[in-house]
Amino acid sequence: MGHVRITRRTLLRAGASTGLLAALAACGDSGVRTAASNKTSRPSPTGVGVLPAAEQARTKFAMVGDSITKASTKPLTDVLEQRGFIDISIEAEVSRRIAVGDGKHEPLSGVKTMSNMLSQGLEPDVWAIAMGTNDVGKYDDADAYGALIDEMMSMPDSKVPIVWVDVYNPNQLPGTRMFNLVLRDRAAARGNATVLSWFDLASDPKEKILRTDHIHPNEKGTLVFADLVSQAVA
Repeated sequence: MGHVRITRRTLLRAGASTGLLAALAACGDSGVRTAASNKTSRPSPTGVGVLPAAEQARTKFAMVGDSITKASTKPLTDVLEQRGFIDISIEAEVSRRIAVGDGKHEPLSGVKTMSNMLSQGLEPDVWAIAMGTNDVGKYDDADAYGALIDEMMSMPDSKVPIVWVDVYNPNQLPGTRMFNLVLRDRAAARGNATVLSWFDLASDPKEKILRTDHIHPNEKGTLVFADLVSQAVA
């Protein structure tokens, strides 16, 4: 295996509207869709599946996430290495929000974190984002969520694919469902973006992948999260 550069700074620290539904239904082959058998308007267990095949194997991966990603960083790194990635940069922090946070009184926001990674010269073959859990319920309408998602999705070059893991927060289910629908709509608008459904996996009691807080993954859950992301990007 070649040289592996892995960013683990976070591990070293202590510790829906009718119009939107119509837009989703019209996505067709755009790469963003919901399951045809979905009787509860939930995304399918694997979201939209995987990214389209690349001309050359993807070996460089960068990700921005919150506490769910932080808990899953080690298994995700391990499985990405097994799948041939040799340049892995993961920045994740507890309570991180998409656009709120200066890194002093609260965790640095996802937007500023990605900006820093880009300014450091990172040029991954694929970006992964797992943000929004700490934002649901804090905004009143779909437009507000859309603006947050658009801001972050517009940062990487449009030629670079994005995988965004959707959210599950049982304490904020209306906001969660709205965010996930808007996320799929905005991914379709960007193009070259894939949404994966952590919601379906985490909300299924048979999976038993969450801690007692019903939000964060347990040990099995971190493996499931890692497999969800790695299968999509490999």
